[in-house]
Amino acid sequence: MTSTTEINSQIAGLSVVLQPSNKTNTTPLNSWLLDLKTAPNWIPLAKHNGINKVLAVLPNCEKYPELLQHIFKHISYGTVLEWEGKSFELTGVEIDNHDLHALEIAVFASDILPHTLGRAIHAQCFQWLANASPDLAEELHSQAIFPITLSTKPSPSRNQIYIRIGILKRQLLAPLLWGMSRNIGCDITLTGIPCRLGKWIDIKHSASYESLMQVPPQKMITLEFLSPTSFKQGQKIQPFPLPELVFSSLLRRWNHLAPEAYQLPQIEWDGFICAYDLKTVALKMKSDPEIGGKGWVRYQFSDPQQAQIATTLAHFAGFAGVGRKTTMGMGQTRINHQ
Repeated sequence: MTSTTEINSQIAGLSVVLQPSNKTNTTPLNSWLLDLKTAPNWIPLAKHNGINKVLAVLPNCEKYPELLQHIFKHISYGTVLEWEGKSFELTGVEIDNHDLHALEIAVFASDILPHTLGRAIHAQCFQWLANASPDLAEELHSQAIFPITLSTKPSPSRNQIYIRIGILKRQLLAPLLWGMSRNIGCDITLTGIPCRLGKWIDIKHSASYESLMQVPPQKMITLEFLSPTSFKQGQKIQPFPLPELVFSSLLRRWNHLAPEAYQLPQIEWDGFICAYDLKTVALKMKSDPEIGGKGWVRYQFSDPQQAQIATTLAHFAGFAGVGRKTTMGMGQTRINHQ
């Protein structure tokens, strides 16, 4: 039997669901839990199906069980909250216990942004982590496999982009969002250009390592490489996403980050490419430009075990990216189901 303590230790984050109310005896959202030793910061989530949710963030996820108890207490009291000048009743709490998350947040710039923001986004992410825990930021900086991927998504306006963050360890969601929360809706600077961060976060996808292992296998897998992608092959840089490079790279990262119970066996890949539409694209970095492949590739696996593992890893790629410099905007990948 799983104990309550064990369940709580798996919390990656939690949000409260708010329903508009006509009641007037309200308590401000930012002060209704001041009896907690560490009160949460609140981040609005993007609306889906018209539902209002705000995400409670704390410096680390170990503090969520105590927060959860206080929220339940206020729900039983019938507490009504005031948020953005309106009244809301608490109608529920959603507990997030996923390992993997893909987030997006808008950035509005005062000037046209350069095409390449990899280093600036990388530095900003470390600043957010350091806001929550300088020791954690330093520890992550020294790791060979960084458990966060970073990229940007353009918008029709050159003055607006979306920062996309892939989080590969459940324990990192809380400190990253805690460090980010003080900048939500406020000014930041990227490459010397004044910018304003959006007012809400959109959690685009989340999953667990266990759930990805249960995705039905596909013999044919199409991966879209949304940003330039390349691989270290011996002493050379290979821009073509050969199957053994793509899936060995993903397998190595999976086995480094996934819980021991979900480790995958080492594989001599025998998959092959049956179709592709790729072009090489240069991505300007601090020194020389990086050349990578961008487009789509369809892989085929005849061996059932390899098809199962490749399918799992292809879905993992949507969070982890593929290949080199996935913290600098390269290797952004998604599975194409068409």
